Amino acid sequence: MRAFKIVMCGDGGVGKTSLVSRFTGSPFNPMQRLTVGVSHHVRELSTSDGPVKLIVWDLGGEERFRFLAPVFLKGARGAVFVFDVTREETFEHLEDWLAVVLDVAGDLPRVLVGNKVDMATYRVVSRERAEDYAARKGFLAYFETSAKDGANTDVPFIALAEFLSGVGDWPQGLSVS
Repeated sequence: MRAFKIVMCGDGGVGKTSLVSRFTGSPFNPMQRLTVGVSHHVRELSTSDGPVKLIVWDLGGEERFRFLAPVFLKGARGAVFVFDVTREETFEHLEDWLAVVLDVAGDLPRVLVGNKVDMATYRVVSRERAEDYAARKGFLAYFETSAKDGANTDVPFIALAEFLSGVGDWPQGLSVS
């Protein structure tokens, strides 16, 4: 079975840990604490090209953990960038996260995720703006999720796994939701 290291990138409090926890089978925890340092999660998937194992590394999003980035990013085959659709600054900071990844790990296959879409009343970053950013910055796709209600939480990971296992082809018929 092939294994791929995937890294979660984004500011603290955007829901990276909640997303990856949902993806690996844990329920939403409203009392989830900020990640201190680095944690990792594993899930096996069936892709159109056979079974794969995703090892998802989750780096604490606070500035004080950025020094871990070179070790965190070493050997990564893909990245999931996450921002909170209700917090403008988390969207603006994607540029910093992207610069670090490009500098340390190179031009990895990556997807962009706007999380917390269940909080529509408080939304400040539009889908159109995020889709435009993803297209301009070389992301494979943009997805909207809610770790709280479970909406689309598997989709970004499955899409990235399909891309990585398919030797560069974006899966036919994949819906970007």
